[in-house]
Amino acid sequence: GFNDLGDYAKFVPSLSFGTREPGGTSIVFRGIAAAGIQYGAVSSSGLYLDEQPITVAGVNPVPRLVDIERLEALRGPQGTLYGASSMSGTLRIITNKPDAAEFDAWVDASLSQVDDGDTGYDVSGMVNLPLVPDRLALRLVGFAAEEAGFIDNVFAESQGGTFDNAGLVEEDVDSVDYVGGRAGLRWQISDRWTADLSAIFQNRDGDGFSDVNLDVGDLEQVRFGEESFEDEWYQLALTLNAELPFADAVIATSYFDRDFRYDADATDYEFSFNESGYVSYDFGGDPRGNAINDQNDEFTTIEARLTSRADSNSRWSWIAGVFYSEYNRTSTFDSFVQGYENTPAFAYFSYLQYYYTGSFLEPTERWFLGVYDDELKQTAVFGEISFDLTENFTITAGGRWFDYEREFAQRQESPEGSTAFNFLDDVAKSDDNDFSAKLNLTYRINDDRLVYATYSEGFRVGGANPLKERSVLPRSYDPDEVTNYEVGAKTDWFENRLRFNIAAYYMEWDDIQVQVEDPQALIFQLGYVNFPSAENLGFEVEFAVLPSERWLIEGAVARNDAEISETARRFGCRVEDGARLPLTPDWTASAGIEYRPSMRMFGAEPFARFDYAYVGDSVNSVGCESVVGGTGVDTQDSYDTGDLRIGLETESWSGAFFVENLWDERGEVFISNRWAKQRVSVIRPRTFGINLRYRF
Repeated sequence: GFNDLGDYAKFVPSLSFGTREPGGTSIVFRGIAAAGIQYGAVSSSGLYLDEQPITVAGVNPVPRLVDIERLEALRGPQGTLYGASSMSGTLRIITNKPDAAEFDAWVDASLSQVDDGDTGYDVSGMVNLPLVPDRLALRLVGFAAEEAGFIDNVFAESQGGTFDNAGLVEEDVDSVDYVGGRAGLRWQISDRWTADLSAIFQNRDGDGFSDVNLDVGDLEQVRFGEESFEDEWYQLALTLNAELPFADAVIATSYFDRDFRYDADATDYEFSFNESGYVSYDFGGDPRGNAINDQNDEFTTIEARLTSRADSNSRWSWIAGVFYSEYNRTSTFDSFVQGYENTPAFAYFSYLQYYYTGSFLEPTERWFLGVYDDELKQTAVFGEISFDLTENFTITAGGRWFDYEREFAQRQESPEGSTAFNFLDDVAKSDDNDFSAKLNLTYRINDDRLVYATYSEGFRVGGANPLKERSVLPRSYDPDEVTNYEVGAKTDWFENRLRFNIAAYYMEWDDIQVQVEDPQALIFQLGYVNFPSAENLGFEVEFAVLPSERWLIEGAVARNDAEISETARRFGCRVEDGARLPLTPDWTASAGIEYRPSMRMFGAEPFARFDYAYVGDSVNSVGCESVVGGTGVDTQDSYDTGDLRIGLETESWSGAFFVENLWDERGEVFISNRWAKQRVSVIRPRTFGINLRYRF
């Protein structure tokens, strides 16, 4: 029943998932996050699709989980093998590959109804075709889905009382359509060489945003303009696997391209500017407008690695590789006010333009234009080596040397065409290289149980700030680093009927990158600075029990005490010792129970499964937010959910009835101050549905 990241994050200890509309997604491992809203940041956690990182800080793509082999949640710093943006952990989505041995195909369809909301559907299919037996296979996957809307846009007057949104009042405005597919070709070149070529495409369209206003009713928002977003991406990848006489080799190259655009109602946002008292933001008393963000992300990745043969009888084992990536982002953000050319603010800037340049501004409704180009090139050499000191005791040491170059260009005109005041046109460059290390000690008590101790490091690249001439912000900021000390045990008991894993860790985060605003009036300059340090003391417990062949019971608990460890002040932003890090619940817990009775119905095996998840309270900010009208730190309340699934299953078909969010909880995923009046992303209300699957 998993469809996207939010569905399974609550079942993975110490993995939290934040959603900020429109389309903002943050993945956080073990509490290492500084803000829910940062612009131009590099993520602290990695997201991989097969062999390629596709991490975009704050607005990660959300691949639909159709025909997926497995999900890997690698908790803790993965700096040696996965590099930058894996400072606190890495999430990998691994797709199913073509199989040249036999034909396979299935179709899957679901129909769902949201309580007091709309109806949704989900249709997908897969066909695996052996083109040349045992040598060449083609795998095709396609899907289309509509996630039902459940947010109503309700009637309200503007804050100034001069207009209303009567023409936009509508129920269930936030439906989202998905269309996508995947084509994979596997060529078994020889018994030792395999080539995989794949192409993946996904388009996600939203008619509105799934967030609510706190000052109106349940599951309601107030918007004075139409909202929408589109998220379209594709990935092309070629992977070669080879069994060499001395090692296994992998060479992978990938290209990922994404276009992301949203159109948001900015009426409340612009009203807050208008109320500031500055003539530069005097929009005539009661402005009405919108904001458009248009963004393109491109990733090019090449990696080659060698791994010692698993069937070797040597006491030594190792992995070594080289890595290159190039990331380019082009983003344009525009803010519009209806009738802006007739406002005192436009007249003020137009006369300034005439005073400095001798010509007036052309009439426009675009009162702010921002163009942002970010280019990051990374090169790395990495490796790990293990040695069996005894039959049961292994020591592993690893490292990654990395080098990066980053170029960040910004152009801001406020308003469009203005070059006389509050104008930015700057390019900032930075580069650095460093080394991350890892050390692991593992003692295998027997074939079913082991204990371990790990020291590991993770890093995030630094950068430079494009600045206006009058800004007092620093020109550059340093990379930040997480150091992790961890002990744990992984155990199976009673002939694999009980699994019990536990980990305890202490993490130090130094030189934290935080975005701040220039404290000078009317500068409107953002930039990154380094705050001193934070820490997290936490633990994770996972278990699974098979009391009999008919029952499965499993669960997990995690605790994260992630907080600032040193009071600091940077350019008007003060963070106190003990302040919580955002986006991470203090406690999370999950439990699942599944039963498959011995009876059969209609020739099928019945099953029933219930899942429970608890998400503790969290905060939305560390106290520094580059937003208009921010209210400081807000607590996102704890919540718990239950999901029920009952059905029948055979080798060829299955059918199920499901209920998600059984007691209709209103979980707060993120409280956003982005648009001046707080908007809160909430989990989907109680949803009923049926699912049918047929395998050919």
